[in-house]
Amino acid sequence: MGSSWFDENVKPLLTGFSLEYSSFADGDFGDLERIELEGFNKLGTVEFWSKGWVGMDIYDLALEDQVMNMLLSPEEGESVFQAFDRFIKILTQDR
Repeated sequence: MGSSWFDENVKPLLTGFSLEYSSFADGDFGDLERIELEGFNKLGTVEFWSKGWVGMDIYDLALEDQVMNMLLSPEEGESVFQAFDRFIKILTQDR
């Protein structure tokens, strides 16, 4: 799972958001692919680590509060899909 999976499965559901991609080598969990999203008074970040870790974060500018912050280990496999469902729901509510 990585940015290509995100582009195919998540990005089409996030119309109206701007996305910025970056990558970093040799982090704590391997190489990192990061996607930063902005739109509808929300800032989001998705991180895909080469060792299988996945991070998701959403900050709501209107509430001035972090409304999601998760780091899932490779062993949490199926939970990643449920987390992405929640990620999309939070980003797209109140549009």
